Amino acid sequence: MLLDSSSVDRGVAGCIGATWQSSRVAAAGRRPATDFLTLPDLHDGIPPLARVRHREEAPFVDLVIAQFEHGPLRAADVNDPVDAGDAFQQAFYAWVQRELPTTQRLCFGAELMDSNAVQDAIEHQYERNDFTPTSPLHLALKLPDEHLYVIGAKGDELGAIHPLLLPSVLWLIDQASWKTLLVRTPGWFLNEFSCWHWEGDENASDDEVREFIADYRGLEGEDADRYLPSAVKPEFYPDELRKPAPVAGRRRKNPLLSEYELLKLRIRCRGMARRVCTEMITLTRLLRHAGKRDLFQGAHDGSPAYAACSIALTNSERIGELLDDHFEQESQSGEYTYYSGFSPFALTRGSIRRQYADWALAFQILTHLDRLLALITI
Repeated sequence: MLLDSSSVDRGVAGCIGATWQSSRVAAAGRRPATDFLTLPDLHDGIPPLARVRHREEAPFVDLVIAQFEHGPLRAADVNDPVDAGDAFQQAFYAWVQRELPTTQRLCFGAELMDSNAVQDAIEHQYERNDFTPTSPLHLALKLPDEHLYVIGAKGDELGAIHPLLLPSVLWLIDQASWKTLLVRTPGWFLNEFSCWHWEGDENASDDEVREFIADYRGLEGEDADRYLPSAVKPEFYPDELRKPAPVAGRRRKNPLLSEYELLKLRIRCRGMARRVCTEMITLTRLLRHAGKRDLFQGAHDGSPAYAACSIALTNSERIGELLDDHFEQESQSGEYTYYSGFSPFALTRGSIRRQYADWALAFQILTHLDRLLALITI
């Protein structure tokens, strides 16, 4: 096994993406001609052919060499590698660090894992038999912890600028999350609560929920009131945010702000609201560029227990209870892992270039998603 998840450089599995720092990573710059995967100057009388014996199996070495030849990895980031795996680890983490600046809200890490390490990580999953390795190496995105952040009064500030600004922000966060890493938003909390208490119907009425709770949970009167939609939705996800009403004088039927509308709105905004518009415009363009592509290219689902972070409109006891119930359920099922997914490394020139381009795009989306989250939450 190349890199076991328990023995990988601890700095890489840290909570903040850009703090990943391998102890062996050297600063890029001028390096000797004898650097990794380069040939030294040889005397003309020396035959330009040699046999190299590696400790790793040949398919793995071929994959590493292909990554350097066709991907964005730099030999200059490698310092005194003990083998091809060590060299690849140093170069790959250096590339990730260049792509991801310090994050303020999202909590995740990147690990390089071989197929055996992936099998060990998912050994308790029912779907384990669905994992068929197509590459000896995988990129694993680890979610080691989860923090809850609150929008609070910042939501009122955004609503005062434009009634559709906060709904558009929440929608955009969901879009970016679906393309990259899970972020629990007010929509997730409402859906989860409805599954627990409303038979999964987010549009259930008070009367329907009251009848359901009385029949299946034996709760009536004030005991049932705290579970009613009229009591829960204003706290979790009010209808005016879920289904915003049309704005007078606005011709666009879509209830979300377009890029053109955000550009116009940014002109008359200052401070936090202006920066929010800027990040929304950038995310809109990045998501448009991503299209319908799977940026992590067929990653095996890790069924993660944690999300990259959670954001709620308010910090309430009920929000905490819901998260506790969710984590308890995950613990009892035994199906969870600490990984979002496991992406096999590509093997051919064209697929390697596409893969790194998609991963770089995903990291850009995560970067601007984190900036947006930091602006609207406390």
